[in-house]
Amino acid sequence: MKKMLAPTNGSDHGDELRRENAKREQLEELLEESGIDLNEIMGVSPVPQFVINKDHNVIYWNRALEKLSKIKADQILGTNKQWKVFYDNERPCMADFIVDGHLEEIPKWYTTKNNRSKFMLRYHGKSESETLGDSCEAVAFFPLMSDKGKWLHFTVDAIKNPKGNVIGAVETFEDVTKQIHLQEEFVKTTEEKEVLLKKIQHRVKSDLQTIDSMIHYQSYYITDDESMERFKEIQNPVKSMIQIHKKLYQSKDLANIDFGVFIRSLILDRFRAYEIDKNTIQVDIDINNILLDINTAIPCGIIANELVSDSIKRSLLTAKLEESKEGKHKNPYKMKDEFAMKITDKGEFYSMTVYDNVKVSPENFGLQNNTLDMWFINKLITQLRGTVNLEQENGTLFKITFKKIKI
Repeated sequence: MKKMLAPTNGSDHGDELRRENAKREQLEELLEESGIDLNEIMGVSPVPQFVINKDHNVIYWNRALEKLSKIKADQILGTNKQWKVFYDNERPCMADFIVDGHLEEIPKWYTTKNNRSKFMLRYHGKSESETLGDSCEAVAFFPLMSDKGKWLHFTVDAIKNPKGNVIGAVETFEDVTKQIHLQEEFVKTTEEKEVLLKKIQHRVKSDLQTIDSMIHYQSYYITDDESMERFKEIQNPVKSMIQIHKKLYQSKDLANIDFGVFIRSLILDRFRAYEIDKNTIQVDIDINNILLDINTAIPCGIIANELVSDSIKRSLLTAKLEESKEGKHKNPYKMKDEFAMKITDKGEFYSMTVYDNVKVSPENFGLQNNTLDMWFINKLITQLRGTVNLEQENGTLFKITFKKIKI
């Protein structure tokens, strides 16, 4: 009796090929029995497509491509002139690169100085030694395809024989001209709105500066200290709004303002305005990856600005009281003093905390305090559909939640 030998890798591969061929023959028999012509199936496909063989000759050109290209199948079958649909001179098409296995050559042929070209390319399939894959897709503009040109999204796939060798390629197309035009129109409209919004921002800033000047002019006629303080209470929020509008006007994208960068600049400006050296106070600003649109950034920025100013005022008041007790001048801020602001994205809302360790008597300070700045802060928080809480155990801590304003 002969000893059975274990099958080798070669025989395994042969068995797999035989199984694939058997399956292919079964499918062919099934198709033949059904009486349906495979070419007829492909012909009625609504997707424009052509097929080339390994010699780059066109062996299939369906009706949808006839309609798109205005070229009849009998005019191009058996030729290698598939380029005539897209270009005014002979050059390779995507399918030609697939057949040759040189996808790395594609970008240099499709890159153009034409500003309208938005060619993008994605490769698919396994990357091998001399190819980047078995298929790819792209979007490009073809000026010859109509009076105004057409944008096409096209895909190319290799056709392989049972041994895995490339014997041809099929290229399909989709007219995406309308989609591209809509996208361009959207970008244009967005840019126009951005310019208009910046002009409005500039006008608002100019109007606020006019109001500030009027208040400042009227203050010359004030003789008593109490009335002068009232004028300053009115003038300070106006100055805050001018400063915020000025900074926001400098932003490139008013729909996505980096609020962390904006607030850091705003807070440092407040310290400079009160001639406070930032090195005399521990400042912690934790606002990262928070992007706000201008409708949210303006009230939120004013709130932050008012709370910073309020912290400085309370510190100055504390220093003045200590100065009167000890009989010598004190810097309002010392190294042990702290100021911290944090904003966290909670998904449906934002959480803002503003803290300082300046001592203050709770009975002399609170959310319902009869001052213009506290009224203003409450008004803005209401505008943001938010809430505010105040804690005064180890300093002053504002806890604010707010949502993005939608218009």
